[in-house]
Amino acid sequence: MEQVKDIVFPGDIIAKEEEYLSGKNTQDIDGDVISTAFGKVSRDDKSLIISVDTSRQPVIIKRYDIVYGKIIKILNKEAVILISGVVKGNAIVPANTEARLKLPIPNKTMYSHIITLGDLVRAKIISTRPLYATIFDPNLGILKSKCTICRSDLVVENGKLYCKNCGRVEQRKIASDYGNINISGVNYERS
Repeated sequence: MEQVKDIVFPGDIIAKEEEYLSGKNTQDIDGDVISTAFGKVSRDDKSLIISVDTSRQPVIIKRYDIVYGKIIKILNKEAVILISGVVKGNAIVPANTEARLKLPIPNKTMYSHIITLGDLVRAKIISTRPLYATIFDPNLGILKSKCTICRSDLVVENGKLYCKNCGRVEQRKIASDYGNINISGVNYERS
């Protein structure tokens, strides 16, 4: 299989069903081949199969490491991030662990102005035992979010998140480069 240096997150569209058949760590949804894991895209042009390679080597996460992940659970005063990648030098190294995110709010019914389930985040590790992270720096926070009503992608307008589909305005703790991140190859950069 030919290795292509595209790094993808779960939920990313990596091809159309007309181009490739769904392979390992992918799924066909509404005519698109979607990644179900964090890793590198692998295309087999002879068999026309596209997969996501998740070969994970043990990654040691240290204090102050920058991590990428998805909000998978919200508890009373904290959330859980499923960490998919850790920045090591100029590379994002695949990982598969969870970190807690302390929320400065009284209870989970008031969290929606900071985070929502399914948000993709960039965070910084502040403690390793147990693993805790923060998103409260300008370059940290939500990188991609969906509308809580219609699940369409949200775009930034006047510092708030706006749904072009249903017109809903939402607020989150967004990263300074929300929506402008392009993760490909071994580098991540603003697009």
